[in-house]
Order: sequence, then C-alpha cells, then structure tokens
Amino acid sequence: MQARAKAVQASAFQALEKEVASLKEEKERLATHWGRQEDTYKTSLKVAQKAKEEANKRLHEVSQANAELLNQVVPLRVKIADLEEAAKTSEAQQKKLENQCIDREQTLGKIEAALEEKTGECSRLVSENATLQAKVQEFTVTLASKDQELTTQAANFKVAEEKLIGEYASSFAEGFAEALVQAACVNPNIDVSGCSPLNEVVDGKFVPLEGSEE
Repeated sequence: MQARAKAVQASAFQALEKEVASLKEEKERLATHWGRQEDTYKTSLKVAQKAKEEANKRLHEVSQANAELLNQVVPLRVKIADLEEAAKTSEAQQKKLENQCIDREQTLGKIEAALEEKTGECSRLVSENATLQAKVQEFTVTLASKDQELTTQAANFKVAEEKLIGEYASSFAEGFAEALVQAACVNPNIDVSGCSPLNEVVDGKFVPLEGSEE
C-alpha cells in the first residue's frame, strides 16, 4: 500500500509540474509577444522623433535662406534710390537709369516672389512639425498603455498560477487522506499516524520530502 500511495503521489506531482511548466511557457510567450510590441512602438517613436528633427533642421535652413534674401533686397532698394537720384543729371542718363531701375525692380520682384514661396514652405514645415509632435505624443500614450496592459496580465497570471498550485496541492492532500482511510479500512490494525503527503520512506523510516522542510 505504501508503494501504491507513493506512486499516486509521484503521479500527482508530475501532473502538477507539467501544468506549472505549461503555465510558465505561456507566461514567457506573452512576455515575448509584448516585448516585440514594445520594440515596435519604440521604433515608431524613434522614426517620428527623427522626422521631427529633420523638419526642425529644414525649418532652420529656410529661415536662414529668408534672412539671406532679405539681406539681398535691402541693398537693391538702396541702389535703386541712388540710381533715381543720379537720373536727374540728364535725360539720356535718366533713361538709362530708368531701364536699370526696371531691371532691378524685376529682380526685386523675383526675390520677393522667392521670399514669399520660402515663407509658405516655412509655414508648411511648421504645420508638419506640429503633426509630427502630435504623432509622437500619440505613440508615447499608446506605449504607456501597452506597458500597463502587460503589467496587468503578468499580475493576473501570477494570481492564476498560485491559485492552480493551491488547488492541485489541496486535491493531492485530500486524495492522500482518502488513501489512508481506505488502508485503515482494509487493515484496522495499521498505524497511519506518521503518514503525511510531505514524507517519504527511507530505510524503513518516514523522512520529510526534499523541499518540504521549512
């Protein structure tokens, strides 16, 4: 009967170990899955941040170009004023100067048109930058949500694991107790006072199982 009880005990422990191993594998699988999701969100966040940096760099370049265009416009306006003053010396010279003024004005119009175009591009880059910042914020919030979800699932798994182990241990203890009752029924004179699911027989003596001692 002791051999039978020991076999039942070993079978129950093996079943328990398999179930715990299965739960651990599922836990590792979930951790790996969410780890990959987290890597994906982090990669997306890095891409958005890089795009933001490039937009800021482009905005800075456009601002410098605008400054250079303004620096070109001011000298041209001064030169036009000087030419208009010199045009008073003679009609021929005035006509010549007028023609030069026309050319300068055309050049100035092109520069001002280019400046307007650059200003529009600057506004567009500012708008794109705002959109990128919103996306970065969205990715940050999503990543935080996924982190919280992973933490909650890990906690739920831990509770389920502890509950399952407790249920298996309780079921095994009840089965062991029933086996002792049946053994006493078959042999009323048998002494089962020293029997325990936490003991094993070594050299004809009860010895606590390895790992069961506190």
